[in-house]
Amino acid sequence: MEPVHTLILGAGPSGLAAGYMLAKAGLKPVVLEKDEVPGGLMRSIKYREFSIDLGRKELYNRIAKVDALWSEILGRDYRDYPHRGGILYKGRIIDMSPGFQGFRRGMPWSMFVGCSLDLLLARWKPRTSKPRNVEEYFYQNRGSQLTQIFSQGFQEKLTGKKWAHISLPEDHVNRNGAGFLSTVKEALVRTFSQKEVNTYKGIWRHPAKGSGQISEILAEEIVSLGGRIHYQAKVMQIDSSKGIINQVTAEIGSETVVFEPAHVVSSIPPEFLKRFLLSQPSAAPPLVAPKSDEGGSALRPAPSTSPKRTVVLVYLFLEEEPRFPHAWLNVTCPNTRIGRITNYTAFNGDMVPKGKTCLCCEFYCFGSDPLLELEDKENAQTAINDCARSGLIDPAKCFHQLVLRFPGADASQNRDNWMSPSRLKLLAELEQFKNLYYVNRTETDIATLAGMEAAEAIISGDRSHFDRRIDPAELGIRTESKAFEFQLPVSTDA
Repeated sequence: MEPVHTLILGAGPSGLAAGYMLAKAGLKPVVLEKDEVPGGLMRSIKYREFSIDLGRKELYNRIAKVDALWSEILGRDYRDYPHRGGILYKGRIIDMSPGFQGFRRGMPWSMFVGCSLDLLLARWKPRTSKPRNVEEYFYQNRGSQLTQIFSQGFQEKLTGKKWAHISLPEDHVNRNGAGFLSTVKEALVRTFSQKEVNTYKGIWRHPAKGSGQISEILAEEIVSLGGRIHYQAKVMQIDSSKGIINQVTAEIGSETVVFEPAHVVSSIPPEFLKRFLLSQPSAAPPLVAPKSDEGGSALRPAPSTSPKRTVVLVYLFLEEEPRFPHAWLNVTCPNTRIGRITNYTAFNGDMVPKGKTCLCCEFYCFGSDPLLELEDKENAQTAINDCARSGLIDPAKCFHQLVLRFPGADASQNRDNWMSPSRLKLLAELEQFKNLYYVNRTETDIATLAGMEAAEAIISGDRSHFDRRIDPAELGIRTESKAFEFQLPVSTDA
């Protein structure tokens, strides 16, 4: 038996933030992490001189407390970068914001005029029938060209569902679209409004050596201040009585250790925590249709029969300068399987050596997708071919590829879709454990805040502030809706 003041389950951003705050206060937390390195999905991928993110990572500075922590530990390595996103459609890159290339956003006049006329015609045309599905809904309200170019292809890849196969909630079937004059006004606002520019041109920062740099520094600080981190540790059992967790059994290497914690901070996935602590699993189905972290949501009914998602990341290391300046591209093009491409050179850091490029191509696979049957070399070649056809790379300049697979991962999740009814029910059930601080949250800043608030509650001896501040229904943080990204109707069934 090993008594500990605070046992932290998981060395992701929330667990590390909690451990750092506790260690700074003179306490000596013990952290258990199943992987060999800290960070979880916020770790860095390292190859030669490259130190890059795991997929696309966006660090919001909307929470002053979290932004101050990151500034404190990173110093000059917390760097501003141009938050420039793009759309890749049939070999052409279109800016998400008018702040970089003006109101046409990189569209040739023929495309811009075609989209504008298509939008106006869709709104002017008399409605002879109600929309039967999501595709018809948007074609009637935005026009088919604008919808296909700016949103449809990416969202269909992300959710694994064709819009033509998604029926509308009843309240949207009977909803009237905006009139012609309203359409003209909306188009002018989207084209010339300074708000559309500011949405992307605010202050955005990123660690110079990748988001994993935050995790690495926090882990080092915890250890230097007297805390401990056990890697490759597996939680085997959690025992509780009368609303108190009194023992946690873990395998650490070849040794089995039983901890007796006064406090437990947990960021392990909810399904595992349920298995350990709650005898009756929640009947609510899990959330499977995510909302885009770009602001356009997908429908989110969550049937238990939905196929499991696997995210495949293909990294392409290139002996050439990047051919586009955008930090990421949402791929709406129907001629490629790639869903999103991240360009790590565009983050104004040291993730990529000068004169070279690293792109991360994301593939979203569902069920028994044929891509999952391919060898890593074949997946890499698919990414190379698709990027080359779009003029993004010279295949001869690609000197290394890396393929990572994440079964069950969600490539583009935010607070609104993460907080499903099943998770709300779980959080309510976990309130019975008075020494448990459950800090598992989506979005890095919210997760970090949860860890910080848990540590402050433990230090002060008053957890009411933690419960109030981290209540998902009370947090009140929203991502700004981005330009040219559309709100899909959200089903109330979850």
